[in-house]
Amino acid sequence: MKNLLICSYLAGIAPQFHDFMANRVTQDKEILLIPTAGNVETYTAYLEEGKALLDKSGYRITTLDVAVETQARCQQAIGDAKAICILGGNTFYLLQELKKKQLIESLRDKLMTGCPYIGESAGGIILTKDIGYSHIMDDPTLGPDLTDTSSLDVINFYPLPHYIEAPFTDSVTTTFQTYHQQLTLVPINNQQAIQVKHTEIAVH
Repeated sequence: MKNLLICSYLAGIAPQFHDFMANRVTQDKEILLIPTAGNVETYTAYLEEGKALLDKSGYRITTLDVAVETQARCQQAIGDAKAICILGGNTFYLLQELKKKQLIESLRDKLMTGCPYIGESAGGIILTKDIGYSHIMDDPTLGPDLTDTSSLDVINFYPLPHYIEAPFTDSVTTTFQTYHQQLTLVPINNQQAIQVKHTEIAVH
């Protein structure tokens, strides 16, 4: 059982977000927010914009930076989460930090048992079996301690965020041209989202 919402830009999909979250969380409207992927980015306004959407929607946010918190704290936060949102940034750095804290298995188990999950850009890419295809869009050297690019393996397709969106036009186009015959790529622009409910997949 999977309840996933994958997007390029969380602040750009407010209608899809509200539809996805309707009746999916408790009345407390709690959400675990993981902004770690943005730690190595120079432009981070999207992080505040995504958080602002959650704030305006009335969610009680617990922020968890897995690069900073202890492994025990991270495991507990994921285990207790009513819903999880991982914001965008560098996918290689994000995966590196998740692996350092040995969170892959616990996060995967959480998502496979139905916890609502919103993945923005890098947060969507880590749901794949392997994030290697994102090396054209993301700088792999920002995850210097990452020894392999195997990831959560929660979905059997490969999101391609920011499709034909500046400033990613060239890198996204090159990624599509390089991998579209090898991988099941699902391109989405900044106003689209991929919703996964159990085995059903829809782009809207």
